[in-house]
Amino acid sequence: MHTIDYRYLRPKKAAAMRRQHEAPYQCLETPALWRGENATILPVRKIDQFNWIGCGGVIDRDGNCVDISAVECCVQPGKAFGEPEYRDEKVVYCGYLIHHWGHFLVEGVARLWYFLENDPTVDKYVFVLDQDEIRQIKGNYREFLVLLKIWDKLEIINKPTTYREVIVPDLAFRRFGAYCPKFLEIFNAVADNVPPSSEPLPEKIYLSRSLLPKHKDLEFGFEALDDFFQRNGYAVLFPERIPLSQMIRYIRNADTVASVSGSLPQNMLFANQGQKLVIMERCAIIDDWQPPVNRIKELHTTYIDANIPIYTVPMTGPFIMGYNDIVQRYAQDSHMVPPDPRFYSPKYYRSCFVGYMKSYQDLYRYQWFMEEYLIPEMDYHLEAYEYGVQFFGEYLNGSRPFRWHHYFELHYFKQFIKRVLKKLRRISL
Repeated sequence: MHTIDYRYLRPKKAAAMRRQHEAPYQCLETPALWRGENATILPVRKIDQFNWIGCGGVIDRDGNCVDISAVECCVQPGKAFGEPEYRDEKVVYCGYLIHHWGHFLVEGVARLWYFLENDPTVDKYVFVLDQDEIRQIKGNYREFLVLLKIWDKLEIINKPTTYREVIVPDLAFRRFGAYCPKFLEIFNAVADNVPPSSEPLPEKIYLSRSLLPKHKDLEFGFEALDDFFQRNGYAVLFPERIPLSQMIRYIRNADTVASVSGSLPQNMLFANQGQKLVIMERCAIIDDWQPPVNRIKELHTTYIDANIPIYTVPMTGPFIMGYNDIVQRYAQDSHMVPPDPRFYSPKYYRSCFVGYMKSYQDLYRYQWFMEEYLIPEMDYHLEAYEYGVQFFGEYLNGSRPFRWHHYFELHYFKQFIKRVLKKLRRISL
């Protein structure tokens, strides 16, 4: 049975997180399955301004959408387009080979349970890309599929293609509602095929985002957490630089895995049942893909609000992290030592704030970012903003400049004159 420690979350967010972990979540014995002759598999045609949501999936011989071929987050049922190629083959539709590691784990491979059924009549397993997309499948994506031993039977298409027979397995994992144990069998099969190694492995690991290319433009203060965990005996790992086989060995050997929130803790799908997980939350909102992962893997999870939020932003950021008072409380309760003092000095926080504001302005200018999906979470966005004001209130209300060009603005010049006059009055008294 999994356990969740909510003590290190801000109160309203903790209550929302508890609701997600305690919501009904059904375990299904076997996912649904659709079969059809002369069905067409469609690549994904993007339809939203952020190039994220698209239409695609499978349509039957009469042009009707096969509903279970859609993906809740990013692929809506599509309609026929173009003149499809025809292949005299029996295939299994595997879904959208999305180029995002977290969504690859929770959605992209969730139909591969059927491969483990060992159906000898299947000719190929088919993934789709975006329409006309050319992409080389490499790195951990390829290694996952190689370790599963499906690589040599894959076909990856970017144009509409009709097959003699198509099987559409339903997703074995959904973030809301239900999952099937066959989903976990996929990850166990991958882990079981990892070759053994004699390399000594650490008992505690921390999965960091500090070396990601976008880190310097969107994420600030993350080095403080690297230093914190390193000083407390954790091996700090950068997953994008580690082969998947090695990452699985690290995770399965560890007594405790700590991680920044987002895609990284979803790697715990490779973990043993019941491992310990510490998640350093980088966002005011909840990553609602993580609670079901915690539940089906029976993880003993501690959430920590290591973020210092300002504006409402999506999961892409920007973000400020740090050794804030919440992390300090966790450290004291866990008998851990703090990071280097420079990582929680006023000067360091100011540099993080300046980077954040530059990034926010580059992304959104002076607009208030707000997507509809964020509206139900406004109570803990406000809670998070009020928390961030404790750190950056003087900059946000205009009392102190934080960019060099502010010194040439009339507002800050007036503030300076007022401070000088107030000081002179005190001296004269």
